[in-house]
Amino acid sequence: MRERFFLGNGVEIEQDSGKFFLIYDAGEITDRYREIEISEKEANEAMKGSMEAYYVILKHEQEGRWI
Repeated sequence: MRERFFLGNGVEIEQDSGKFFLIYDAGEITDRYREIEISEKEANEAMKGSMEAYYVILKHEQEGRWI
């Protein structure tokens, strides 16, 4: 079962069975959310600030799925 791990810095991080998922708004004109799987280390990094979260998103921008 997924649980919200963190909400802030423009992202939401959820945890499910030891896996971490970062959800962010990738839309330009309207909201369009994208979900990427990240490591625990990247989850901790993304929680530090908005620029750190942005760098994690850039690293994985070609991965993930639209939700």
